[in-house]
Amino acid sequence: MGFFDAYPVFEAEGTVAATLTRLNFRHDLFIAPARDMLAGKRVLDIASHDGRFALAALESGGAAHVTGIEARGEAIARARTVFDRCGIAPERHDFVQGDVFDALAGMTPGAFDTAMVLGFLYHTPRQYEIFAQLDRLGVRDVIVDSMVLRTKKPRRALVEMRWEPTGREGQIFDPRGRARALSAVPSRAALAMWLEEFGWQVSWPSLPPVPEDAKVYDRGGRVAVFGRR
Repeated sequence: MGFFDAYPVFEAEGTVAATLTRLNFRHDLFIAPARDMLAGKRVLDIASHDGRFALAALESGGAAHVTGIEARGEAIARARTVFDRCGIAPERHDFVQGDVFDALAGMTPGAFDTAMVLGFLYHTPRQYEIFAQLDRLGVRDVIVDSMVLRTKKPRRALVEMRWEPTGREGQIFDPRGRARALSAVPSRAALAMWLEEFGWQVSWPSLPPVPEDAKVYDRGGRVAVFGRR
């Protein structure tokens, strides 16, 4: 059994990429091999959505506490409901509703040990700012999962700007309420450079067996990466 087989609520009620096969694969890719970055740690989950990986950090990774930042109130409401159903003690988690950058700017240095940036980097053009804020907060370790550009030359550090619609979950959130907003997709090399800029040592976890609904990882269009200090 995979980790999320014990939590079918995420597939039954999830709205974005919520099949159990895909959730279990992603757990095995960047939660299971990152237990040293999670166990006993205070974890910040950026764009925490319905709390699926916040819960995995707590129950599989052994985190002491998780704080999620999420712009959409309905996603936070689902997360809190699921956590309550699963018997997760309220003192072990918190969810902050608001724009990621506003929330990060208001947080206190030293409050977190580890940050998870999962499925968010390609929904903003402000990636450098995210890592700068995590550095300001004194975050020791970073777990990232992101769509990336596939380049013919793997060492090319590129970022492609895109217009992205804003109407649905799983799309960019625009605090100004526009129908589209600017986002950017980095190459794998660019992602590594952002981490290295702030002193994180980069490592790339090995791919576990890839199910059909996660073949984008096999094709190199999506990656997980760890930054450790």
